[in-house]
Amino acid sequence: MKQTKNFEGYLFARLHLIGTESEGPVYLLQQWDYTEIPVIKKTNPWEPDPELHKFLNKKVTIIGTMTEEGIDYDKISELTHLIDEEKKLKLELIVPDPFWVNKMPGTGSNKQYMPMTLMVEWPYRSIWRGTCPTAQRYDFMIEKDGKTIWKWSTSRVFAQVITPVVIPGGKPMEYTVNWEFLGKEIEEEGTYTAKALFIASNQTIEKSFEIKFAH
Repeated sequence: MKQTKNFEGYLFARLHLIGTESEGPVYLLQQWDYTEIPVIKKTNPWEPDPELHKFLNKKVTIIGTMTEEGIDYDKISELTHLIDEEKKLKLELIVPDPFWVNKMPGTGSNKQYMPMTLMVEWPYRSIWRGTCPTAQRYDFMIEKDGKTIWKWSTSRVFAQVITPVVIPGGKPMEYTVNWEFLGKEIEEEGTYTAKALFIASNQTIEKSFEIKFAH
């Protein structure tokens, strides 16, 4: 069973089978990454498709199914929402919950680590492109009662160059860091907040988690 999908891009036409009795337009959808997908017309080879022809040289949304020949369209409309960089990325923050801090005697000066993972996804059939003002692409923070107690970027040095960021559609990017601390620095159990910032899109995500002590 074929699955109906939304395809977005710029619709244009080329002349096909030039010099033959079947000479006529073929329709293509240019994706935001410049790839081109044929759109199957519903007329004879030498005839324009009246529905597709109305949307030539426009950004469109096509509802249809992908076949070996191209997109078999059901409906086409002019693109009405923002595209590419103006759309938001999908962010997910993964942290252990609960996270156990070792408070056994003699462990207070030992380093402990909590992994934090930021998943960044562009959920469209295109490529998201952005830039960061420096080589830093992301940041992570831990807060307790509204106060920042740790920030990943503190004391780090980043090259002062504009950095391109590319997120392929449907392929999440994963960024993982460790919150490093000494056991004696965590004075109380309870609810803490992890935050992550993806700088290229200026998006922040946060997640609450519980810290518990292992005595």
